[in-house]
Amino acid sequence: MPATPLRYQIALLLIFMLAFNSVASAQAQRAYTSNNYITIVLEGPKGRYEFKSQDLLVRYNRLTDQLECSVMVNSLAPTSDTIPASMAYEVLYGAKFPEFAFQIDVPEEIISSGKPYPEPLTQRTYITLQGITNQTRIPIVFAPDRNRLSFGTNFDLRLSNFDASIPVRYIPVLTGRLLINISNARWIDQY
Repeated sequence: MPATPLRYQIALLLIFMLAFNSVASAQAQRAYTSNNYITIVLEGPKGRYEFKSQDLLVRYNRLTDQLECSVMVNSLAPTSDTIPASMAYEVLYGAKFPEFAFQIDVPEEIISSGKPYPEPLTQRTYITLQGITNQTRIPIVFAPDRNRLSFGTNFDLRLSNFDASIPVRYIPVLTGRLLINISNARWIDQY
């Protein structure tokens, strides 16, 4: 009979440890800052197909010293009525890969400097597209201020660098090059 209270105490201890671990993990993760804009242009031989989203999420991960950026592919809307509304979703295979994400290396010194960097800094960036993550270097302009960081960048990607393909119906109109623009995005430290 004494084994039952011991089992009960062990079970309570395990529940407490799991709950504590969940709280500690939640506190280590910072909240995302929303309402940031991203523009993705699908390049074609005869024109450009531009899509925008105001749903770019940004947060700074102090454990990895990275800005973590993410946008759901289905939030990309065409900037013209002449562009098929589902084109970006189809080209980026949004049904299978709903998120376009990238992590930008940003040392703590940049975050805490409090001074803007007028010239772009070339930062190592990990980009995940269609389930494949590649590392590249992209130019970024930073403007840190006390508890916030604003930044902007322009860079291009080739679908072929991600072993990604263009859906058959878009092969005649697209080159496989994507132009990415983020202008004045910001992360606010809420702690």
